[in-house]
Amino acid sequence: PVLPLMGDLFGTTVNLAARLTSLARPGSVVIDEDLATRLEKRPGFAITRIVRRPVRGLGIVQPYVLRRAGAGEASPAPAAAS
Repeated sequence: PVLPLMGDLFGTTVNLAARLTSLARPGSVVIDEDLATRLEKRPGFAITRIVRRPVRGLGIVQPYVLRRAGAGEASPAPAAAS
């Protein structure tokens, strides 16, 4: 749930969105597995799985890069360091 408090938003959804934003390269959109599952069968979207990441406060998360179908293959977020 998202909890509004004095004009600010708090909650797991907001935390996840902030963490995914930090994984995105400029001009790209990174989404979570739930949204990727909802969009995978819809026309007009291309979804690419990238390396699973540890996300502070949420554990391991499977991120995806979202693009318009037919758009150029922009580079996804960089792979995690080994």
